Amino acid sequence: MNTRKPAVAGQFYPLDPKTLQRMVEQYLAQSEVEPQPDRVAAVVAPHAGYIYSGPTAGFAYTRLRGKKPERIILLGTSHRYSIPGASVYSSGAFQTPLGTFPVDEPFAKALAHKIGSVSVEPHVTEHSLEVQLPFLWLTVGKVPVVPVLFGERAGERHLDVGQTLAELASETDLVVASTDLSHYLSQEQAHQIDKRTLDAILAKDAHAVISGVARGAYSMCGSAAVVAAMAYALARGATQWSLLDYRTSAETSGDYGQVVGYAAVSMEFPE
Repeated sequence: MNTRKPAVAGQFYPLDPKTLQRMVEQYLAQSEVEPQPDRVAAVVAPHAGYIYSGPTAGFAYTRLRGKKPERIILLGTSHRYSIPGASVYSSGAFQTPLGTFPVDEPFAKALAHKIGSVSVEPHVTEHSLEVQLPFLWLTVGKVPVVPVLFGERAGERHLDVGQTLAELASETDLVVASTDLSHYLSQEQAHQIDKRTLDAILAKDAHAVISGVARGAYSMCGSAAVVAAMAYALARGATQWSLLDYRTSAETSGDYGQVVGYAAVSMEFPE
């Protein structure tokens, strides 16, 4: 079995399982969000070090706590490798300090065939999906995963990826889109651009997100993942979206001159 080992345990989050579990459980408890596991189709969650983005991630994962998906489709961005298209990790498993997630090989291979997939090498050192796994382990449990990395900013092709996911997925499946928002702006500048970005997402306007990112009016390192998740949710009929939390790294660092923005968004089926 091709088991992908943790690359940023001990850096982005604790390596020790007990310490890690306590930290994640604290973020979940602090969110005070009402779980709605049956309604959540997709979430957007951040991927920085836990001391910075963990509180925001707690909002997204508390909302889906208790969900029983057939599989979890993880959409992220490659920070170290340029990927023309996508990289689907199609066999083996993803190991975490808390436990190991098996890859849903039939689904992953079918997806890789449909959307085109390069080498899985970009996954080996990438953190954007890895940091989601401890939260998933404690809120959903051991469920097969389909890890997907994109190497380009959002484009029309990512709408097609979302549509393909909707066609392949089961009714209970969960999509997680991993992204941070603006990077290294002042707090005031970050709030302005992040509001524009989030307003476009909550308006369910994927085309606006694509064009806004291209123009520099919006900022997300994982814009491709978010657009794919948006297209997936809309194709599945999950049309009730909400912003669960927004903050910047300044709340932890105290540095308001260069901040990174984080948001938790839930895309849900109407009541």
